[in-house]
Amino acid sequence: MGLRDTLNTEENYKDGLISNREALLYFQEKLGKLQSDLDNGIENYKKPTIEVYQSTLATILSYQRDILLATYSSGASLSAFKEEYISFVSSLIPIWRKEWGYEQMLWALSIGILLNIDEETFNQLVDLVKKDDPEDYLIDYLIQARHPEWTIRINYNFPKPYGYTRKIIEEVNSEQAIKLLKEYLVKKWYQGSGDAAWYDLHNQNVKNHVGYWSFESGALCKLKELDYKQLEGLPYFPYDLVAEDAKV
Repeated sequence: MGLRDTLNTEENYKDGLISNREALLYFQEKLGKLQSDLDNGIENYKKPTIEVYQSTLATILSYQRDILLATYSSGASLSAFKEEYISFVSSLIPIWRKEWGYEQMLWALSIGILLNIDEETFNQLVDLVKKDDPEDYLIDYLIQARHPEWTIRINYNFPKPYGYTRKIIEEVNSEQAIKLLKEYLVKKWYQGSGDAAWYDLHNQNVKNHVGYWSFESGALCKLKELDYKQLEGLPYFPYDLVAEDAKV
C-alpha cells in the first residue's frame, strides 16, 4: 500500500530504515561484547561496564522504536509491522521505567491490543507496570481490557493530551464517543504533545521523521466498538490496524 504518514517521502523512510537497522545491528553486537565483559569482570571503559551496558540497551530501544514507527508509516504490511512490534517489546522489557517510558508503554499496550497480541507478550508489559507502577488512568484502562480485575486509578502522568481520553472512555453514547475521539485526534493529541521529543520533527529534520501516530486512539476505538470508518483519513489515526482487526 502507499505511505500511511505522508509528511515524509518513501525514499527517506527507506533510507532511514536501512541506516537504523545497520545501527541497531552494531549496538546489538556491542551489547553481546559488553555482556561477555560483565560475565568475565572486565572493565574496558571509563564508566563502569554495567552503565555502558544499560546505556546501550537504551540506544537499542531508541533505534527499534524508530524502526517500528517508520515501518508502519512507510506502508509496510501489517505482518512486517507485527514483527517489528515484537522486537520493540523485547527491547523495552529489560529497561522500561515509568520515569521516562510512559509513551513507549502506551504504544506497546495500544498496539498489542490492536494486533490481538498473544497473552504472554501482553503480560510481559503488564508485569513491567506492576513492578514500576505509573498509576495512570489510560494505561490502567488498556490493561483492564485484557485483565478485568485490574483497578483503574484516576491519575494522569500527562494530563495534556491524555487526560482528554477519559471523556471518550466514559462516554456511553457511541455517536458522542466518536465525536469526542475525532476532537481528540484533530484538536488535542498532536497539539498537546509539544513536550515530546518527536514533536514537529518533520519541520526540523524531515529525514529523521518516522511518523506521528496516536495508537491509543485506535485502541480506544476498538475497545469501545466505535464506527472506525468515520475516522478514515484523519491524521494520526492508525486506521488499517483497526479496520483489519474488524475483519477478523
